[in-house]
Amino acid sequence: MISRMLMATIMALATLGGPASAADHIKLCYMATLSGPFAMVGEEQQRGLNLALEELGNKLGGVPVTLSTADDKGSPPEAVAAAAKLIERDKVEIVTGMMNSATTIATMKAYENAGVFIVSALSGPLQYAGEECHPNAFFASFANDEWDTALGRYMTQKGVKSTYMIGVDNPAGRQKLAGAQRTFKGQVFGPVFTPLDRTDFSAELAQIRAAKPESIYVFYPVALAIPFLKQFAQSGIKATIYSEDTTASELSFPAEGAAALGVVESTSWSADLDNPANRKFVAAFIKKYGRRPTIFAALQYDAIKLLDHAVTAVKGKVENKDAFRAALRKADFHSIRGPFRFNNNHFPIQNVYVSDVEKDGHGGMKLALKAIIAKDWQDDVHQECPLK
Repeated sequence: MISRMLMATIMALATLGGPASAADHIKLCYMATLSGPFAMVGEEQQRGLNLALEELGNKLGGVPVTLSTADDKGSPPEAVAAAAKLIERDKVEIVTGMMNSATTIATMKAYENAGVFIVSALSGPLQYAGEECHPNAFFASFANDEWDTALGRYMTQKGVKSTYMIGVDNPAGRQKLAGAQRTFKGQVFGPVFTPLDRTDFSAELAQIRAAKPESIYVFYPVALAIPFLKQFAQSGIKATIYSEDTTASELSFPAEGAAALGVVESTSWSADLDNPANRKFVAAFIKKYGRRPTIFAALQYDAIKLLDHAVTAVKGKVENKDAFRAALRKADFHSIRGPFRFNNNHFPIQNVYVSDVEKDGHGGMKLALKAIIAKDWQDDVHQECPLK
């Protein structure tokens, strides 16, 4: 009887979570929109994630990764249900991806309450840069209005006199256009917001034609950008389009065609950036996928490399939350973006660049880097974050 009780006790102790078992593998989740009209963004992010993990031998900090993948379907209710499964069933320790602001907002509280570390590689809702910042939430991409505030200022410096602002009616769209409107000092028509399912922009283009702006400031990412740019090109309206590089890139060029030429875009990364980490990434992506990468793949790749260095710093013991948090905050890795560090609110301080869509000389198109338009740019609300 005694031996059986002793054996039962040993077996029970062996099943308890502890430093030894926690370091056996890291439970990582990739959560993004993988179905519906924006699936192409989630799939592109996943290419960046896969490439980074392949380079790392499917390990973070030398520790094997157990990867869960969740499709939020671009729907907050679907995202909440998926997050519950990840927390309760898969016991995830880190979630990345997070491409959609609406689904990020819907799931943040659940992840925070469960002690899950969040490393967003795309969405950056502004409330989490300010008063609702959280110790375990890191936004390795940007604050939602970051590229837009920098681009609005750039347009003013270039002498643009007027712009018509139009974009999708969702949290990101409203925050992005508000950012551009705050720093652009010329005349603003709008902003006008259209539903997520809008694909016929004839009424909006008629309004733009009547306003006769010098430029148009757009936030229509990928699936929405394709019909907008094509219809704009057919409209005959003469105005320069300013946006960010979610609008026109190597991912959407095949569908947009010549309608994308001349679009001016802000970004925090470019395939043309000349640093060792970026040259390696771009070459590996082209070899694997046959084309240049886009911002979606780039930011997710960078997020995995950030995680790898943080896990290395804590010797795989991500259950030591204080140490792991400090390692993430330090951001001691070679970002493909160039200079990168976290602000007090766990959002980046980084350069913002401007690119133009132009012909590549081989019968195709490319997003060509032109200049740094803001060095060490940071969001406007970080001082509202109580984290120090």
